[in-house]
Amino acid sequence: MKILRTNEEFSGARKSAALVRSTGKQAIPVAGLVLLLFAILSIAGCTGVTSAPKTASSQQSTPTPPATLTLNANKTSLSFSTVNVGSNSTLPVVFTNGGNSNVTISNVTISGAGYTASGVSSGQILTPGQNSTLNVTFAPAAAGLSSGSVTVTSDASNSPAAISLSGTGATSNPPPSSASVALSWTASASVVAGYNVYRSQTSGGPYTKLDSSIVAADSYTDSTVQSGQTYYYVVTSVTSAGVESADSTQASATVP
Repeated sequence: MKILRTNEEFSGARKSAALVRSTGKQAIPVAGLVLLLFAILSIAGCTGVTSAPKTASSQQSTPTPPATLTLNANKTSLSFSTVNVGSNSTLPVVFTNGGNSNVTISNVTISGAGYTASGVSSGQILTPGQNSTLNVTFAPAAAGLSSGSVTVTSDASNSPAAISLSGTGATSNPPPSSASVALSWTASASVVAGYNVYRSQTSGGPYTKLDSSIVAADSYTDSTVQSGQTYYYVVTSVTSAGVESADSTQASATVP
């Protein structure tokens, strides 16, 4: 390194500075010190000072899954077996929103004699995972097989959901009655072989004969009656030649 002396020119300009001396060390003029510092800064500038590159965030946002609308039914058919006329039977179907978005039910339709539905209605909204129960009732009005279907329409991708229905209406037989009607009449003054007994549920007839063969006695018990009914009776006499008389005066009986 060149040491500048007092009154020596530097870069075309005369500079003077007092020498600062220290024991065992050589003094450096102020101009030389400035030049040295400038050189150090220049070298540092050449090598460059770079900032640390920005690093991407290690945490990335989770993408939103696409909307799915699915309405699932736990049954595709309902069988009511046999139901007596005048009675009814109810079976359920559970609908569940299996997607990740709300499902709106727009319509519920049912077909087939004797079938009705309740529990799920138009405009009903099911949130994801929510379920709703549709109750289907079969109330036959007549005996015989009845088929039908119930359809639930919605904005789900698998709409509509159709459930087939089947059931049989049956006529129940009334229990045997323990009631009976005891009839008796005045014996004919003429010689007769016996009597025929007739019955009707309409006053004045027509009448239906009850006995399978002529009745020898002057009494008869009708055991084929039902409680709560009114019956009308007439009796005729029959000769040995098979000639039948006119009807007797009508009699009536109401079974309690």
